[in-house]
Amino acid sequence: MTARFSSVTAYIQDAFLISFVFLFIDAGARFPLVLIWLGLVLASALTAAAVSWRKPYNPAPVLIAAGLVMALSLFAGVAVGTFIVLTIISLYRLHARFSEIEDKSSGESFFLILFLVIFTIALVLSIFNPLGSSHDLLFPVAAAAIIFYTVSRLFYRYLNARQEGAKFWQALIASTGIIAISGLASFLVYLLAEETRQLAGSIFGGILAVVLWPFAGVLNWLVNLVNGISSEEEMLDNLSNMEEQAEQTEDPPYSGGMEFDYTIIAGIGIVLAVIIGILLIRKIKPDLANQQEESIAEVIRLTEVENKAEELEPARGYNLVDIHEIRKAFREFETQATEAEKGRMEHETVREWAHREELPFTEFFFRTYDKVRYSDGSIAASEASPFVEELEKINKVFFRENV
Repeated sequence: MTARFSSVTAYIQDAFLISFVFLFIDAGARFPLVLIWLGLVLASALTAAAVSWRKPYNPAPVLIAAGLVMALSLFAGVAVGTFIVLTIISLYRLHARFSEIEDKSSGESFFLILFLVIFTIALVLSIFNPLGSSHDLLFPVAAAAIIFYTVSRLFYRYLNARQEGAKFWQALIASTGIIAISGLASFLVYLLAEETRQLAGSIFGGILAVVLWPFAGVLNWLVNLVNGISSEEEMLDNLSNMEEQAEQTEDPPYSGGMEFDYTIIAGIGIVLAVIIGILLIRKIKPDLANQQEESIAEVIRLTEVENKAEELEPARGYNLVDIHEIRKAFREFETQATEAEKGRMEHETVREWAHREELPFTEFFFRTYDKVRYSDGSIAASEASPFVEELEKINKVFFRENV
């Protein structure tokens, strides 16, 4: 349950990050595009959760249901091209979150970092060129993202603590206390911000006056020197020019957006994409702690006996392994677990099953499992061999000894 809830909330958090882009797009619909996007994403998340709740994730029905939900954007006046773009983005993030369940809290800080970076960029762009609904909806969308993130993480913590006997009223009181403290702090900042700014300015001005007081004579000499360079006629001309500029500033200011070089936006986007790509590449590292030294990359079938010459063949002799063979090995592993009365329930994911039975699978195993389950063709032997070896090891330790 917590794993599926984590996937749903991660998908909606992705949608909030993407929504800052839609703030600057005017789709010509009945409602702002960002509101249409967030509403349909929320409906898609609830629909996908209902279709796949307490059962393994099946992409076909989930994506079809989510695509039908996104089709409602056409009734809001969205163009067909915009509908296609929204659907592609929604289904891509939905499948990415639901296919690889991360039932943990390690991604919390990563969302906050992305949120701060993207919100700051959107705020700067809205000041220079308030396109679309960015001027009116930027702060409401940011507030909604923070509120959803806070509530979802608190509820996720409650779901984990419930397994240890925590009550709902305890979680409600704790959540109310956390939100009340943060809300009170925000209200105090709202009340005292202007006065604090003026006080800080006065204090800084006094400190600056004290620091520069020894140089008062030098500053006065410089002012007199500059005034002596200009003639009386030039001073009168300068005064008249200043008066004309003051009269011009009384005209109503232009409320439209400033001319902005969109190449700057493209440059910022490219730089951010490169930085995020580097961070993601550095994040994906092999699980060195779980690699076995001098392992032999042989994919040994559980029911087949290989020839001795093939068994002695080193790992470098293999390039690709048929992915159906790996699936067959996992099915036989599940059969052995069922015979040992430790089988996986129908609504359980592999992670939930491993957590319940305390099976020591590694993160490398789960990544390979996702690839084996949702891919076709072949898989690298460097991934297949450790996967099968873990199955053999756990089957020998946990299942065969208990049969």
